[in-house]
Amino acid sequence: MASRYVLLVASGDLRRELPVPDEPLLVGRGPECALRLPDEYCSRVHGKFLQRDGHLFVEDVGARNGIFVNGERVLLEHQLADEDEVKMGRTTIHVRLAAAASSPATPPKDLTDTQTREIGPEGVQFLDPAMEMGFQLNRLVAVSGMGLLFDATDVRSGKRVAFKILRPDRATESNVARAVEEAKSLSRIRHENIVSILSTGRLKNGESFLVMDYVDGLTATQLGKAGRLGVPEALRIASDVCTALEVVHERGMVHRDIKPSNVMVENKTDRTVLIDFSLALTEGGGLAGAPAGTIIFCAPEQVQPRAPDDTMAPAVDIYGLGGTLYFMLTGSHPFRGATTIEIQSQKLNQPPPRAREKFKDIHQRLDEILEMCLQPEPTKRPPSAGDVRREIDKVRALYPRSSGGKRGISWAPVPAHKRAKT
Repeated sequence: MASRYVLLVASGDLRRELPVPDEPLLVGRGPECALRLPDEYCSRVHGKFLQRDGHLFVEDVGARNGIFVNGERVLLEHQLADEDEVKMGRTTIHVRLAAAASSPATPPKDLTDTQTREIGPEGVQFLDPAMEMGFQLNRLVAVSGMGLLFDATDVRSGKRVAFKILRPDRATESNVARAVEEAKSLSRIRHENIVSILSTGRLKNGESFLVMDYVDGLTATQLGKAGRLGVPEALRIASDVCTALEVVHERGMVHRDIKPSNVMVENKTDRTVLIDFSLALTEGGGLAGAPAGTIIFCAPEQVQPRAPDDTMAPAVDIYGLGGTLYFMLTGSHPFRGATTIEIQSQKLNQPPPRAREKFKDIHQRLDEILEMCLQPEPTKRPPSAGDVRREIDKVRALYPRSSGGKRGISWAPVPAHKRAKT
């Protein structure tokens, strides 16, 4: 029977289009894998794809560095859909329905090529390049379109830091030079709601990196998935994000990737921290025609072709803020679809969703704020993050804090293994 799904695999300079077989497909560096990857960041057996009842799943079989689908880590097994992006180490695998896949590509070499090296029992060798710069990478905690994020240690000071290795294809000479200058500007910002940028540069193997303060806490994604946030706490977090954006925008920068997974609540202090400025640093308004951001939360204009001098405005952050607040209030995404095109069409042609339709305790004014932020036309959104913050703070006064806990949050406790550290 013909496969319903096709995997578009990009690993280093290799490209391959592979129909998913009926039997489970093992993926990794080892010789026991049917899809063998020349990727130092992958384990010998990293994961597997399998079809069941007409659906495609990816399963983590114990890879140290994990598997990420659309930027979210897979804990055990995850059902895939058309257009999903699966990250295993440096390898990117796009899922396509067979009818939508391109004609078979001719790779320069087969992915089972003997370029794959045996590099230790755990199949991991990412320490040496960073060690040359004085950092020990302890654990991979996130994979995004912009790179790999590690829990790391500054060997010289013993300080725990977040170490991000940026995607090589985004690390052109001009982008690196710009990243250094932007990082210097951002590193001068010391604000409780903004993650501190400590340094940036280039490893000796040519990869660019970013070092940030380590934040031990929960992302808004985790809080939302664990059970809907109480309205007072969701509004407090959103107001703090607005405050952070006010500071960033005053510096002439645009974050460009506002989403729940980039908003953290620190465990010990309860402070809200806006993290991951890698898009702001490495692209700015730069890569002409290149989509930037996470499709579910990014503004419609971020996935449309644009001229090289057409830079992103703060309005894209306002849009991402609206989607993030909607997620925190409802526990679901503002727009859903099977493909990027479908989601984009909803954003452009459908009215913003009403949170009040899901939960009656959400004030009508909140829906109006969400509607303003999620306007498809940038000029129709609120002119500044400060304007959004003032509107949110007015609504906050209508909600007494919950008595159900220190922060007034109405969710079930998140298991320790799901807690995020950035």
